[in-house]
Amino acid sequence: MPSLLLHATAIERLADGPGLPPQLTRALAEDIEYARFGALLPDLPWCEGFRRSLSPQLRAGDAPRYARLFHERAPVRMGLKMAELVESGALVGREAGLAVVCGYFTHLSLDRHLHPFIERLAAEHRVRGESPEAAYRRIEWGQGVLYMREAHGQDLVGSSAVRAKFRLSKTRVPTRGIGRGLYELVRLSAQETLQEAPPKREMDSWVRGAFLQGALLASPLGWIYGTAALTRLAYREIYRGDDVDFPGAVEAALNDARAVLARLYRFIDRGIFSPRSRARFLDDFPEGAVSAYAA
Repeated sequence: MPSLLLHATAIERLADGPGLPPQLTRALAEDIEYARFGALLPDLPWCEGFRRSLSPQLRAGDAPRYARLFHERAPVRMGLKMAELVESGALVGREAGLAVVCGYFTHLSLDRHLHPFIERLAAEHRVRGESPEAAYRRIEWGQGVLYMREAHGQDLVGSSAVRAKFRLSKTRVPTRGIGRGLYELVRLSAQETLQEAPPKREMDSWVRGAFLQGALLASPLGWIYGTAALTRLAYREIYRGDDVDFPGAVEAALNDARAVLARLYRFIDRGIFSPRSRARFLDDFPEGAVSAYAA
């Protein structure tokens, strides 16, 4: 599972690039905050609580319950349900809803492409006394920092510019959480496909935790978090080298996301969410958990 930094940066790259229906491009341009929310949603449960929010580099301990559910139980069907609700236009504005759906399916595409890649590197570069999970987290974090550096031409970790990547709504006070409509979009989708959904106060705590991570990474301490993961790693070993092409793997995932989103938009535009149409979509983008590490 790639890091939050990578997901937040990748959705911006998707927004800036070609290959999407014009309506989705416009939605991303006007509502990038909601796109970030969708892109980070499956990982947001990791942000709950003060301790987890202050440990963005390595996620220690057992995975939060909803991180497991979002990744393992029915992630594609949950996304399809969100798309169906967006088509009805009852909960959030259409463009805001389209932005959420774009972010969410981009997250799924990245996870599916990059997990095997990161898992292989973690096995190769695990150091003595380090657990497989810790090695995986260390490498995914380093890749996220390097990808963001390359995308922006400079290190954002340790600067105020990184805060924007953790701004997941348009509210003037981000610590208030998310609006009721956005929450209902997630709640109804999760309730139908996962048979349970987090209460709003819990989801608000995830969003506050993400904002806190952004504030930490924008502070002088952010530089420590941004570089500590790279001290034992070489650029050529985990990012770009003779047998490693992480940016290429990200681009392949984004190309898949563009194709999936183009097909999904045809469903939304026509209002076709019958069992048969869902089955056809799942033939192209199968249901299934990302991995044991995904939560």
